Amino acid sequence: PGEKTILAERPRPKDEPVVLGWMWMSMVLNGAVLSAVIIIVYIIALAYYCDGQIFQSDINELEDYQDKLMDARTVAFISLVWAENVR
Repeated sequence: PGEKTILAERPRPKDEPVVLGWMWMSMVLNGAVLSAVIIIVYIIALAYYCDGQIFQSDINELEDYQDKLMDARTVAFISLVWAENVR
């Protein structure tokens, strides 16, 4: 339920942006931090599931590398989902 007097208030000016500068900065910083954390989680998951290898050329030489990559990607995706749910 919204405020009962919301329709009595005057609308915002046409030249006022919907998203203010500090909101943009918050969104950019949030995205940067989240991206960095998920990339770090993915690298750790690669090292764990791919026998310590983190580079694609080295991983391709592993036996059953597709399943190992799938496991590492799943860890990164689940971390992303949890981070968005906690935020």
